[in-house]
Order: sequence, then C-alpha cells, then structure tokens
Amino acid sequence: MKKILFILLLFISLKGYSQFDNYFENKTLRIDYFHSGNYEHEYYRPDELIEKDIWAGSKINLVDTFDYGKFRIMVYDTLSGKLIYSRAYSTLFAEWRTTAEGKGSCGNFSETMLIPFPKKVINVVFQSRDSLSKWQNIASQVIDTKNEFILKPKKSSNEIIPLHYSGDVTQKLDIAIIADGYTKKDIEKMKKDFENFKDYLLKSKPFDKNIDKINIWGDAAISAESGITNPVDTFVAKTILGTSFNTINSDRYLMTLENKTLHDQLSNVAYDQIIIMCNTKKYGGGGIYNFYCTAAAGNAQSEFLLQHEFGHAFAGLADEYYTSEVSVEDFYPLTIEPWEPNITTLVNFESKWKNMLDKNTPVPTPAVNENNKITGVYEGGGYISKGVYRPFIDCTMKSAHANLFCPVCKRAIQWMIDFYSK
Repeated sequence: MKKILFILLLFISLKGYSQFDNYFENKTLRIDYFHSGNYEHEYYRPDELIEKDIWAGSKINLVDTFDYGKFRIMVYDTLSGKLIYSRAYSTLFAEWRTTAEGKGSCGNFSETMLIPFPKKVINVVFQSRDSLSKWQNIASQVIDTKNEFILKPKKSSNEIIPLHYSGDVTQKLDIAIIADGYTKKDIEKMKKDFENFKDYLLKSKPFDKNIDKINIWGDAAISAESGITNPVDTFVAKTILGTSFNTINSDRYLMTLENKTLHDQLSNVAYDQIIIMCNTKKYGGGGIYNFYCTAAAGNAQSEFLLQHEFGHAFAGLADEYYTSEVSVEDFYPLTIEPWEPNITTLVNFESKWKNMLDKNTPVPTPAVNENNKITGVYEGGGYISKGVYRPFIDCTMKSAHANLFCPVCKRAIQWMIDFYSK
C-alpha cells in the first residue's frame, strides 16, 4: 500500500513539473503596474516588465487553491485558453479605499506581481472582488516575452545572509527579511535583529514543526539614516525603503509606499514572502496578504508583532480584535462571508472551521473562562463587536501575546506552508 501511494505521489509530482516546463522557464517575470481609484472605482495601468533570473515559487502548485484576498491575477495560455498560473493577494490600496479619504479622493499606488517567466504568449487578467465578494475581471494585458521590452533587474549590492536554509527554493517556503532604517554603523545590530526575527518565526507554533520546509534570507539593505519616520513626532529618517508610521492616518500602522524600491532591493534573493524589519523601538507594524509585512525590531513586543503581522501577510489571517481604533470603515459587511479563514459572519460557516467544533459546542459560544481552551464561535472580531465571530477567546491575532495562535489559525498557516513547499 505504501509503495502504491509513493508511486501515485511521484506521478502527480512529475505531472506538475511537466506543466511548469511546458509553459514556463525557471525565471521570474515581475509585473509592475499602477492601481488607482477610490471606494467606488478602480483602474490598472501597466508600468514595467522585469526579468529575474530565478523562480522561487512552487513548480507544482501553480494555480491558487485558496479563495483568499481582495484581488487575483489569472495567467492564461493564449493558444489553448488554459489557466496556467494564478495568485490571490491584497494591497495597501484595498485598505486605503475603505478609509474616509478613499471614499472621496482618487489614490494611485504602485504594485507588483511575480509570475513564472512564460515561454509562450500569455493573457494576464486582473480580478477584483465586487460588493458581493464575487470575482470580476477589471483589466487584462497580453504579454509576449519574445517581443515585449523586458528590463533586467536593478542589481542591488546588499549582502544576502542565509539565516536558515533547508533546500531547493522551488520546494520550500522562501522568506526574505529586508532591513530598513539601519546605517553602516548599525550592521551588528541588524545582524542580531535578523537572528531574532528568524527565531521569532521558527520557534513559534506551527512553524517550529516545519523548519525543514522553510528557507529564510536576510537582505542587509543599508539606509542613509538610522530609525524610522514617525510623522506624529515630526521625526523623518532617510531610509532605503521609506517605511513610515501613521500610514493611512493610523499611528502604529507602519508601511511603505516605495513598492518598486522594495522589489529592486530584493533583486538578489529568492522569495515567496517579504518581511520588512524596521529599526525602531516604537510599537508598530503591518501585514497584507501576499503583499508584505513589517514589524518594529526594537520593541518589547517585537516577537508578537512579527508573528501577528506575518499571520496577515502569509496565511491571510484577519485581525480578531474589535476594541482598538482603526482607520478603515465598513471593512466586513455582515451580509457577506469574509474571505479570511479565521473570522466568520455565519453566512457560510461551513466553509470555515465548523468541522473543528465539538458537536456539543453552542453557536455562538459564550466567552467565559470555562471555554478558554475550546474552539468555538465567539462574537467580536474584524474590528466589529457584533456580527463577526472568531474561533478562540484569545489568540495571537486578537491580543498582544506571542506564540498563541489558536487551532484554526495554526491550521491555516499549515495549509499555506504545505502549498509553498511542494
């Protein structure tokens, strides 16, 4: 029986590699574009196409199997019409457009998607969720890499430090940690912070049981000045990535608008996920699904910050708190089931963690001490106190506790690790 299972898995693996080789080269096509609009409208405008000499993603799992994210890129072979690659994601634009500012003025954001380098002519379709959370085609771009003007990446001179290596980048989850706000005088501190960030991830559950499926790289980007810009305190630091607090008018929200610079600085490293390690003691961070995440490296809560924000960026986990001030408005309509795996409006609870509940667990579940260790359906989550539910009374996605992912969040993280490492 074991022999038959091994042969079956080998056949599936070889079939997957065959599809990759039919349509793609072992390189990356970086698609830069501008995403603009407001709460009611959105537009895409092509920017640049850039070739990178290695592909870091799986050669087996080419089509996204998770129905996550606000946006999705669909890559079709134009000759056959076959879907050959897809990836869902979210962006800072998606969050900005739900703010008071985004409901009025028009914003313009640089964004990047990475796909395997196509051998043949492809049609790239950009999709967005509508008000009912259904996918709609918004824009498309036909790309013929033999005739298009493809740029070579701007090679950075950053030192790349292997923090944890377990094997072939196409068969592992590859995480790039890039430094921001560190000068040449801060090199030793940077390297110590790299080690800390690596340990914060690999010693937390369920990453600790998957270290053989993960590669982690440190990108030692050098800034002109130390520290991170904080507009509230009128402190401005000239950093390589331009990260800043008070993004979309939320004091602790720490992000960057320098999308192209970010990917240029990562030109020498293979990555599936990006972590920006920020040289600041101030509490803050941010994380957006399949976009990037940030975390303050010098804060007493840095371990929690990294795990929480990486939960957003990597596994698509939602915030489970509902008492803190945020800038977004009407983020989760109660008539729609959220796409994030760890919250529900009960509109389609069967698609979430219903199969993890004990048959005697009431829905909703009372948030009382005797239920502290029970997976249930607890009201309050996604910035809303009523109508949105979370799976556990407490979790790293709810409050500032490191290494406390609940069973539902652990399952979602494990799914994603397995997807990238095949």
